[in-house]
Amino acid sequence: MSGHAQRNLDGSLRKIRSDTKIGTLEKRYDVEFPDVRKDMEWGTFKEKFGVSSVKKAVEKFAE
Repeated sequence: MSGHAQRNLDGSLRKIRSDTKIGTLEKRYDVEFPDVRKDMEWGTFKEKFGVSSVKKAVEKFAE
């Protein structure tokens, strides 16, 4: 998963927009979130599953 995060001009990591589709994140990070619609938005996903980052979401679904 390393190397996929985009950076701002100052070098800090860019936050993922809450309207990013889960299908886009699955492609970008080469993960599969079972039983989650591909058109669900990241903001909705975070609220529903109680995660704050893609890394934590991947860890939660890997259990």
